[in-house]
Amino acid sequence: MQTPSSSLQYMIISFALCLAAVSTALASPLYAIYEQVWGITTSQVGYIFIAYMLGVVFSLLFLSKLNAIYNYKQVIVVSLSLSIMGMILSACALSIWLLSFSRFLIGIASGLITTAAMVGLKDQYPFRNKMLSEKLTSMITILGFALGPLLGGILADHTHHPLADPYWIMAIFSGVVLFSVFLVQPKNQPEKKYKWSELLKVEGLILPQAASRKIFWICSISALCSFGAFSLYAALAGTFIRNLAIHSSATFTGFSISIILFVSVLSQLFCKSLKEMNVLSYGLVALLLGTISLVVAEIEHGMTFLFLSILLTGIGHGFSLSAAYYFIGKIIELEKNPLIFSSYLFIAYQGTIWPVIFSSYLIEYMGLIVTLWLISILLMATIIWLIYQIKFKVKPLLVCHK
Repeated sequence: MQTPSSSLQYMIISFALCLAAVSTALASPLYAIYEQVWGITTSQVGYIFIAYMLGVVFSLLFLSKLNAIYNYKQVIVVSLSLSIMGMILSACALSIWLLSFSRFLIGIASGLITTAAMVGLKDQYPFRNKMLSEKLTSMITILGFALGPLLGGILADHTHHPLADPYWIMAIFSGVVLFSVFLVQPKNQPEKKYKWSELLKVEGLILPQAASRKIFWICSISALCSFGAFSLYAALAGTFIRNLAIHSSATFTGFSISIILFVSVLSQLFCKSLKEMNVLSYGLVALLLGTISLVVAEIEHGMTFLFLSILLTGIGHGFSLSAAYYFIGKIIELEKNPLIFSSYLFIAYQGTIWPVIFSSYLIEYMGLIVTLWLISILLMATIIWLIYQIKFKVKPLLVCHK
């Protein structure tokens, strides 16, 4: 059989990465339906939401070396298989524990395929401009995360079984892509080999040298705030919207989540002409204002502040991550140590876990408004501290890294 061209193999890997991202975000607009149909509490919804991120963290800590033992094609096959298994279990789940376990499997798959697909896309990159490789990989991933909630909401509103059919449909599409992955022929094989016993060793945080450490922490905590603001909204959007004076649906919930990421992508394209130091500050300010707007939207039950919150959160998400990736990339390039990026991601991912855990519990005991106030005050205090650090403490260092 003739080997497909690099362009076709690149497209296959792109679809695999995109569908993996879709499967992780597919459940976001369904949480409100789970609450209504299953009669579960907000804290139990929190279990389901964070199960995915725990799977990602587990993959990052224990399974990242699989990419050094096997080639990216084999890892992608395993990842898609786990993702399909997770979606099938989600479709069949009748309890939060089975659903949480399925989300955990999907999280492991997501963590594995992110690195494997990045290597594969670079290996099969068919275009002349090699500088666009990482940017295209990022865009493919964000597109998948943006399409997930949108497709989940639309399928939930237009199928007979809203808590099962979306998973079955995406599992079928993923199955088709899984079979097509077998057509991919890796050009390069892993150079470094690990023993299986080494997989059980947990990698500690790899920090940069002292001269760059302040910048590293500023960027990592900025990304944590960015992920935290978005993940809190993504996990509890159904609850937020249900309390507003508007007609709520899974499609609207999914769209409200997806639009943040679409705005994030557009804002990253826009901020290319700005200085990265200013981009980081503007992004944090936008996150600050977006959080305030979300609280006002819940208090006043107004659509205007809700859309303003979505817009500002999307801009803040894009600006903050764009600048953080830039400076982290400069540090990695300077010190020739890519493990610094893994440490950065590990810190940033905490923003997707702890705000949701705390908010899920607090809502039951203190109500939605009080919970939003508490989480928002904590988030805003952290952002204000970051802005102060950037302006008065690390500005000379940021200029040096420009």
